[in-house]
Amino acid sequence: MKKEEVKLLMKQNQVKQWEVAEAMGISEFTLCRWLRKDLKGKQLERLNSAIKKVRSGKEETNGKEGH
Repeated sequence: MKKEEVKLLMKQNQVKQWEVAEAMGISEFTLCRWLRKDLKGKQLERLNSAIKKVRSGKEETNGKEGH
């Protein structure tokens, strides 16, 4: 996946780079270095999982605020 696509994916899911990095257990700096090149394989799998994790956490938090 191209780095531009990754950044767009994060924007569409309304997650920040630091949130994704935290969910992955890496520093924001490490994620920034990864995004210098296209991602594939295990890195891409970890990134997608982290985006989903952060997104679902935000949805749960937003859902609780409405009650």
